[in-house]
Amino acid sequence: MAAKVGEAPPRKPVRGYIDGCWDIMHSGHYNAIRQAKALCDVLVVGVHTDAVIAENKAMPVMRQAERYALLEHIKWADEILPDVPYSPELATLDLANADFCVHG
Repeated sequence: MAAKVGEAPPRKPVRGYIDGCWDIMHSGHYNAIRQAKALCDVLVVGVHTDAVIAENKAMPVMRQAERYALLEHIKWADEILPDVPYSPELATLDLANADFCVHG
């Protein structure tokens, strides 16, 4: 839909990205996702694999599939991006089509 003369063109939705292990979800995790969503129209939530978490921290308590399934039920998460690197990379942000990255 084209803008009328004197009107601003339609705004492109702002896409944000946040990632994490999301193991044993607690209020801090939910609050981080909620605050990230407040900054954008579409929030993409990246999730690390069990192997990536074990390599960088320790074995997760919740299995990968459980963490992915849990995130699909969080109202502030618009899209889930599985198997993301432990440290955000530009390629990951491109894959998420994100305008910015949130890090807590």
